[in-house]
Amino acid sequence: MTKKDFSNLSNPATNFLEEMNTATKAQTKSTTTTKAKTVKNTSERRSQHASFLLKPSTANSLKLIAKLEGTSANNIANQLLDKYVADYRKNPAQAKKLDQALELFG
Repeated sequence: MTKKDFSNLSNPATNFLEEMNTATKAQTKSTTTTKAKTVKNTSERRSQHASFLLKPSTANSLKLIAKLEGTSANNIANQLLDKYVADYRKNPAQAKKLDQALELFG
């Protein structure tokens, strides 16, 4: 009886991995690299976690706006909340109350 020759067959797993490597290389070339944004206030080294419930329409719109603007929903929320706090501080009485509360509880 003669010995069977399987040398002309290729391994399907190897073929799949080679296809994935080729696709990944093509994808890597077309992807642009972006640097992470620097934090303006260096005294704030760690972010705090917060959860918010949003209406589904608001959440979907926020995600789409973030994609269109090339940023994250988190970054948009931070910008809006920073602006809200800055506007709140424009009133001297409110700013004083906020500073006192932060001194006591912050």
